[in-house]
Amino acid sequence: MERSFGKTDGPRERAQFGERREARHGGARQAEPPQPIELHWHGEADPNADRAWLIRHLVFETGKGLVAGQWGAGKTFGVLDMSGSVMTGEPFAGRKVMRTGGVLFIAPEGAFEIPVRLRGVVEGKLRGASMARAAAGGSPIDPDNLPFVWIEECPPLTKAGSLDRLIATAKTAAAEMDRRFGVPIVLVVIDTVAAGAGFEDENSASETQKVMDAMGALSRETGAFVLGVDHFGKVSETGTRGSSAKEAAADVVLAMLATRSEAGEISNTRMAVRKVRGARSGYEIPYNLEVVTLGVDQDDEPVTTCIVTWQTQAEQAPQPTKAKERWPQSLRVFRTALSTVLIDDGKDAWPFGSEGPKVLAARVSALRDEFCRAYPVSGETAEKQADAKRKGFARALKAAMDRGLIATREIGGVDHVWQVPDGQE
Repeated sequence: MERSFGKTDGPRERAQFGERREARHGGARQAEPPQPIELHWHGEADPNADRAWLIRHLVFETGKGLVAGQWGAGKTFGVLDMSGSVMTGEPFAGRKVMRTGGVLFIAPEGAFEIPVRLRGVVEGKLRGASMARAAAGGSPIDPDNLPFVWIEECPPLTKAGSLDRLIATAKTAAAEMDRRFGVPIVLVVIDTVAAGAGFEDENSASETQKVMDAMGALSRETGAFVLGVDHFGKVSETGTRGSSAKEAAADVVLAMLATRSEAGEISNTRMAVRKVRGARSGYEIPYNLEVVTLGVDQDDEPVTTCIVTWQTQAEQAPQPTKAKERWPQSLRVFRTALSTVLIDDGKDAWPFGSEGPKVLAARVSALRDEFCRAYPVSGETAEKQADAKRKGFARALKAAMDRGLIATREIGGVDHVWQVPDGQE
C-alpha cells in the first residue's frame, strides 16, 4: 500500500519515504535512455574517397600499430626517423607524409637515449633538409626547435585508471604543442609496449587486448596515430613477442629485421611491411644504420649515434622460404612453443640408436606446458579452459605430425619431440 502524506508531514518524512520507495523499485530513479550508435548507410559514403593517411600507404592518420623487431635492428632509430618526417614533411622510407604535426614520445624504456638520438636525426638528416628547403624557397624548418615532447614513464596500460591519466597527459601536451608551435600532435610513440603495459602474463590474449584497446582509445582522444615499439620473440619468424592478439588488433605492423652474427654484428637490415589494414603489405624496404658523430665528451671521446638511411631503390617483396610454406598460420602458437622448449629444454638425442641421426629433442610434456601457457581460450571455469587448452594441443600436435613438421619418439621412457628439417619430411 502506498502511503499518503498530510499537511503535518514535513519534507524530511517525504524524502525518507522517497528513498525507501526507490530502494524497493531498484534503488535509483529511472535512468536516461541509452544513446544509439551512429548508423552509416550504403550509398551515402563515397567508396572512392582515399583513406586518411599520416604517411601514404604505410601509416594511417589515426589508429594503432606496432614497430617490432629484433634487438639491435634499430627499432627506436626507425621510429625517431619517422618522427622527424612527420614533424617536417620530409618523406619517410620513400613515402609521402600526408599530415604534419607534433610528436609525443612515451619512453618507459631507454628514455636517457632520446636527446642524443634525436640530435642525430637533426644533424644527420633534418639540418641538411632545412638548408635545401630554404634554398628552394620552401617553408622553413627550425631543426633546433622541433615539435617533439617526451615523458619518461607510462602508466601500466593493463591497470584501471592508467588510460585516463595517459589521456590527460596527452591532452596537456597537445595544448602546449598548439601554444608553442600551432600544430596538433599527429604521432604518439610508446617505446616499448612491454615496458608500458604492466603485463602479469605477456602471453595472455585478454591482457594484450586491453593494451591494444587502450592504444586505440588514446588515438581517438588525441586524433593521432599511436605506434607501439615492441620486441620479437626468441624466434623472429613467429613475429611480435607474446600473444598473437597484438598483431591481430593492430592496423599497421612494421618489422625492423636484421641478420646478426654470433659476435653480434648486424647486417642485411630491412623494414618489412607485415600489415597495413586494407593496403599492400608483404614487402621489404632495405636500410642502413649510419653512424653519426655529434662531437666529443669530457674525455675527448667521440659522441656517436645512428640514423636510418633508406635504400628505397632496392625495395622488394621478401622471398618466401620453404619453412614458411610448410608451417601454416594455424600452427603459429604451436611452432613458437616448440622453438621455445627446444631452446630452454632441448638436448641432443639419438632416437633411433647411436647409428641413427642426432636431433635436438625436448620432452612432449614441456611442449604441452609451454603451448598451454601461450594458447588463448575462453571458458566459464578454469576446468573448461584447461580442457580447451589440452584439446588445442592435441589437435596442433596431430596436425604438425601429419604435415611432417615434427617427429616424436619415446626416449628413455619419456616421450620426446623434435622438428623435422626441410626436405626430410
